[in-house]
Amino acid sequence: MSIKNIIFDLGNVLINFNPKEYTNNEKLLKEVFASPEWLMLDRGTLTYEEAKEIFKERIPEEAEKINELFDSKFFELLTPIKENTELLPQLKEKYDLYILSNFHKDAFEEIYEKYDFFKCFKGKVVSCYYHLLKPEKEIYEEILNKYSLKPEETVFIDDMKVNIDAAEKLGIKGIHLPDYTKLKEKLEEFLK
Repeated sequence: MSIKNIIFDLGNVLINFNPKEYTNNEKLLKEVFASPEWLMLDRGTLTYEEAKEIFKERIPEEAEKINELFDSKFFELLTPIKENTELLPQLKEKYDLYILSNFHKDAFEEIYEKYDFFKCFKGKVVSCYYHLLKPEKEIYEEILNKYSLKPEETVFIDDMKVNIDAAEKLGIKGIHLPDYTKLKEKLEEFLK
């Protein structure tokens, strides 16, 4: 059966997200970006204000940097991966395009308003609005059901293998993209 739908992850597929570009502060990387609270932000069960308080209690000596991070700096990290977003208008002519991503609400709303490439998508399931995270099977079922997608007609592109594996368990084809510069060639190879 041929592919009709392409689902894209955002982080490191269409949007740059590398906390190490923002800071080389090990405490911030570990206690903020690698924390359970970071995932709660993705899940939409914690607000930025609540998270800031938790992080400032945990590493009070970094309070100023934590405020800075959440008050704007973090959004500056989230820039389109130009060579990949430029493929979308052409793909949209042949396929229905969707987003399936773990993302914080404030950050997603900021970039969704800011970048035109989002107009290429027919629909989206973003973790914070559903209180679900990849690789939980329910988030994949959500996008399939919401847009009546048949798994066998759908391919999902993500930078993390665990998320691809979860999609494939439901019959969705997967393209693992650990290196975002390879999107065009991986897609061409898969779709030919």
